[in-house]
Amino acid sequence: MRGSRLAGQLATGLGGSLLLPFLVELGMASMLGQNFSLRRGAIFVGVLAGGSGLLLAIDRITEYRKRRAELRAEPDVERAAPEHVAHHALAPYGPETDGVVALCAARLGLSSLHYVAYHARGKGLFRVDVLDHPDLAPLVGLATPDRHRKIYENYGARLKALMTHLDDDFDELDSGRLIRLVLDVEKGAVFVIEVHEHSGRYLLGVTLDQSHVDTADNELRKLTGEIRQYLGHPAVPVAGD
Repeated sequence: MRGSRLAGQLATGLGGSLLLPFLVELGMASMLGQNFSLRRGAIFVGVLAGGSGLLLAIDRITEYRKRRAELRAEPDVERAAPEHVAHHALAPYGPETDGVVALCAARLGLSSLHYVAYHARGKGLFRVDVLDHPDLAPLVGLATPDRHRKIYENYGARLKALMTHLDDDFDELDSGRLIRLVLDVEKGAVFVIEVHEHSGRYLLGVTLDQSHVDTADNELRKLTGEIRQYLGHPAVPVAGD
């Protein structure tokens, strides 16, 4: 990226200096008492113009490759249509949390997160999911979507308690807080990730598809940053936050 900016700056500088060869040729001719040579000035202009064009081409190619790499790094997530998103409040909450509901629902997809629950101060506030979507029926399996939801709700407090217990052990190693827990099961994964320590906010996310565990993990990380920013915190936790 640094090389790309440098190439662009050099190209701009060279492109803006095409009059310089004529001025140099005029000055040299005047000093030496020679006639001004339009031909030599034109040659110098051609060299500068060619160099400028080459550097601009390098700059454009670098930007193109960078964008291609970014697109390859971002998986194509099939988002869930709003009519397929089920929302259920687990406890009363205020207007602030309505924005969090929208952020969570927007991250659901058939090829990523299938279930997200939001917790604060030791209790679940709401859940959103796409477990009723007909395309997920083979992944839901023998248990009903409602049975999945019930078990995931129970997971919420128990897995956070496990994180707290493990955090105490890791504290002896001076490794910092445990902020994320992943249970990689045969069919998908269950994730618990801290949103904000002092307010006890955290997310529980689930994907039922083993082939999309990495995508779901990435989506949940992005969602956590979005919620933190929505709540007025840095996207990435800092010491004491």
